[in-house]
Amino acid sequence: MKLSIKLAAVAFAVTGAIGGAQATSLLINTPTTTVAVSGTFFGGTLLDSAITNINNLSYQGIARTAVYDTGTGLDFYYQFSNATTSRNGVERFSAWDFSALGTSAVDVFQTSASNGFFTVGTETSDYADRTANGVIGFSFIPNANSKINPGTTSFVQVIRTTARNYQAGNFGLLDGIGDNAAGFGVSAVPEPESNAMMLAGLGLMGAIARRRKSKQV
Repeated sequence: MKLSIKLAAVAFAVTGAIGGAQATSLLINTPTTTVAVSGTFFGGTLLDSAITNINNLSYQGIARTAVYDTGTGLDFYYQFSNATTSRNGVERFSAWDFSALGTSAVDVFQTSASNGFFTVGTETSDYADRTANGVIGFSFIPNANSKINPGTTSFVQVIRTTARNYQAGNFGLLDGIGDNAAGFGVSAVPEPESNAMMLAGLGLMGAIARRRKSKQV
C-alpha cells in the first residue's frame, strides 16, 4: 500500500551552487550519453515536495520528489531509496508531464549531496531521455551493476527548466514491475492574447444574457 505524504509548500530557502557541473542538455528523442554530476545540492526556494512509500512484489522503498524555484526557472528533483528487503533493484525513473515545455531547453544533472529530506546518494544514472509526450526518463542500467540495488539510494536526479509554473504529475519507477509515486510537472500558462479572448468571450455572453432578460421583461 502506498502512502503519499504532501509536505507543506512554504517559502523555505536553501542555498547551493552549481559546483562547476557542466549541464547535460536534453533534446526530444535524443538520449544523452551521460548525466552531469554536481558535487553540491543546487537549492533555491522550495515550492512543493512529496514522499511516497513504494511496496510491490519486486521492490520496496521511499520515493522523494520536490520543486525548487531558482529565480530563472523551476528545478524538479527525484530520488529513490531501495529497501534492504527488496528482491530486485530499480532500473529506471520516469517523470511526467513536461509536454508544456514544447521544445524549450531542458538540462539534467545529478548529485550525491543531501539536503532536507533528500539523502546521500550512492547510485548514478547512466543516461537520460525525453519524449515529445512530456516524459523525461533516467536510466540506471546499461549493466546490472548500475541498478539502484536493495539497500542503496540513487543520486538525486535534477531536471532544470525555464518554466515558471508547475502542477501535480507522476514519478514512475521500473524494474520489470512498474510503480508510481507522487510527482510534479510543468503547467501551461495561457498567452496574454488567449486571456484577452476569453475575457472578451465572457463579456459577449454576459451582454447576450442581459438582452434576453430585457426582452422577457
